[in-house]
Amino acid sequence: MLVEELHYGAVAVAQRLEDLRPDLLILVGAVVSGRPPGTVVRRVVAQAPRDPAEVQRAVGDAVTGYVGIDLVLEVAAGLGALPKQTIAFEVEPANVEPSETLSAEGAAALERVLGLVREELRAGRDSGAGSPDAAPPMSRRPESRRPTS
Repeated sequence: MLVEELHYGAVAVAQRLEDLRPDLLILVGAVVSGRPPGTVVRRVVAQAPRDPAEVQRAVGDAVTGYVGIDLVLEVAAGLGALPKQTIAFEVEPANVEPSETLSAEGAAALERVLGLVREELRAGRDSGAGSPDAAPPMSRRPESRRPTS
């Protein structure tokens, strides 16, 4: 198991994944989606064929320095670096301004996500692969994400 902060560009993350070739990838990040602050959404990411034009657009966005879970997933999938077992935990931020501390909602969500990641790792170890959940192809559609309880 390796825990790594992937704050750098999506192309570099895809290259890192190519080097590591993990069986399971769990991404955690803030995603502004209009949900109540502190909401945690678990998304199982299924690989789907990528249109070359979509991949090219995603790589173009990535080289500008933009970093986000969806962009990392699009670039890594497009470059064939995304593991078959990929899970994203998205946390709705209360505030996106620079700060030295997390909001109360963010701190509570962080504790919750840490527990959920531990559960995923235990499930992966027990099954030998990762979470057995089936999921629709990777999509930005809200229905491909579900809040955790």
